[in-house]
Amino acid sequence: MTDRRSFVGSAALMLGGLLVWAVYFLFVYVFNALACARGFAGAELLGIGLVPFTIGAATLAALLIVAALGLVAARRARAAQADDVARFLRYTAALVALLSFVAVAWTGLSLLLIAPCA
Repeated sequence: MTDRRSFVGSAALMLGGLLVWAVYFLFVYVFNALACARGFAGAELLGIGLVPFTIGAATLAALLIVAALGLVAARRARAAQADDVARFLRYTAALVALLSFVAVAWTGLSLLLIAPCA
């Protein structure tokens, strides 16, 4: 039973960054499409457009979650007295989190620079 828990935990940690990016990507594009289809793309919140404000908030939240996952994976990899396979999986999880961080930032940047419904 311990092996299964460690496998599930390792898999969740390794794929966590990609899952956060996928959910973020889906949310941002669906929200933007709904804003265009329903006609609230020009709405403002606190003097900022609703779509850029929401995308910015979602980007910040996704970046914080992915950064936390990466830090957890990196700390576990450094502190592990485990075998080489476990260390490899933890370092891979940290690298995947770093790549997911870049993917979230890239997606957020492009959507913040392009006007909705352009």
